[in-house]
Amino acid sequence: MNELKRVLILLIFMGAVTELQSQESPHMILLNGKIVTVDDFFSIQQAVAIQGERIAAVGSDETIQSLAGPETLIVDLEGRTVIPGLIDNHNHVIRATEYWPNEARLDGISSRVEALAQLEAKASELSDGEWLMSLGGWTENQFSGDKSDFTLKELDEIASNRPVFIQSTYDHAFGNTAWFDQMGITLQAGFAERSSATGLASYVVRDENGMATGRLNGGMPMVVSAIEHFPVVTAERQKEAISETFTYLNSIGLTTVYDPAGAGIKDDSYARIEALLVESGLTVRVFYTLSPLTFEERLAQDAVQKIIDEIDGKKPFQGNHELDMIAIGESYYSPFHRDSLFTPTNPTTADLEAGRRILSAAAQGGWSVQTHSSRPETIDILLDVIETVNMDFPLRQLRWSITHADMVGREQIERMRHLGMNLQMRSISVLHQPRRGVLIEQMGEDGYRVPPLRMIQESGLPWGLGTDGTKAAQINPFITLWWAVTGLALNGELVLNETLSREEALIAHTRSNAYLMFQEGNIGSIRPGLLADILVLDRDYLTVTENEIKDIKPVATIVGGKVAWGSL
Repeated sequence: MNELKRVLILLIFMGAVTELQSQESPHMILLNGKIVTVDDFFSIQQAVAIQGERIAAVGSDETIQSLAGPETLIVDLEGRTVIPGLIDNHNHVIRATEYWPNEARLDGISSRVEALAQLEAKASELSDGEWLMSLGGWTENQFSGDKSDFTLKELDEIASNRPVFIQSTYDHAFGNTAWFDQMGITLQAGFAERSSATGLASYVVRDENGMATGRLNGGMPMVVSAIEHFPVVTAERQKEAISETFTYLNSIGLTTVYDPAGAGIKDDSYARIEALLVESGLTVRVFYTLSPLTFEERLAQDAVQKIIDEIDGKKPFQGNHELDMIAIGESYYSPFHRDSLFTPTNPTTADLEAGRRILSAAAQGGWSVQTHSSRPETIDILLDVIETVNMDFPLRQLRWSITHADMVGREQIERMRHLGMNLQMRSISVLHQPRRGVLIEQMGEDGYRVPPLRMIQESGLPWGLGTDGTKAAQINPFITLWWAVTGLALNGELVLNETLSREEALIAHTRSNAYLMFQEGNIGSIRPGLLADILVLDRDYLTVTENEIKDIKPVATIVGGKVAWGSL
């Protein structure tokens, strides 16, 4: 570190200490650690003082210990590494909360045997008759070795006394006999019955004898149809589920999520989270998007005007640093911008005009916008419209983002820089989905550049890392960090050669994401004045072998100066 940097850090620290000494003593001091601050200099310190919900000072053991008062809790970290709480810029948390107590999460599991064991363990925790679920975030392709389907027989052996529904991302699912019985689907059907099947029955995969194998195909339509038959969740049960979900997120190192909502998710879906905030506070900060209209409303002739009316009728940033609606997204008008890795959108002239009207309303209302777009053709279409909006309403201060952006190119990044936009990248390829293999087959070596993290990092464009969990992808941020550094999928195969350094990846999952959420003055770093969202780790992120990064776990997760998970 050069001398100028040393002087600047010292001046900042002395100012923080002077301010603290005029106030009350910190309630907690963490000493004898490796404090990875992720500040502007990526400085490493020994100790941190916390007063109330914010960080009071950071520095050497001697200096920080001198700030202690008679009531200060002093914790010896015994050399453990401390990093800022991790921030996920794309986590569908509201979708996770309803059925979380019934879920066996298969995030990060790299073998079929381990997955079955996880399902069996969860089944043993449930009461008789309660559904056993695993709602996305995994795929058989993440398993090394055996990638075969879960069978009806296996799922019956795991849980014969309850319905079992196991969903692999949004692609397919598996059920047991009890689930088929509850759906009224015949296990062994004759040819006539099979050929005339409708609804869920039409998605059932059968063998040559008409026997259900346990698998259901059909992608998203099948998933939507299955959800219609899920058990009803009471308000009280969902409040419990929110707490359980947040506890799990704390256990894997998440302290803040940006929820991009999605089709059918309304802003009032967060009322129960708000009620929990009022009653007991939150252990995960939630910043979310307005996702206008239900599926049915979007089909109406006046859908665009309804979207604009909803945008005009609400204002962003009406919450606080625990819970707030800050943007519009991610799928506000799908015909205009919604695509996949293999299918670009093909908007009509009317769709483009609808997109322009919606985005103009958002800009005029001071809204940030987060837009789902993956392919270069779709990104270009989106940027064409955004550029026209920018002529009337300068957008730089609104921090609009493109999320997913898996195939973004250099020219598009430059266009985004000119507009003051951001990128929100996801780690979905860590699952090594079948479509990833198709992508590499079609693109050759260029397939290993999707998403182009190295190019994005070197461009200087503001960007951050997220997961697209909990249904589409896994949600463990340390798996995302490992993928960004190694370029590997969970099964050990190379899927990405546009990798990052450990420091770059950590910044993208903390400080950069805080900026995307307009929260850089509150979270994302360990420095005086910011909220004390801190992880004490079981091993050193900066020095463990690359392969160990995915296995790192917090010993303690501190949110707003309080231990939310684990112990010190």
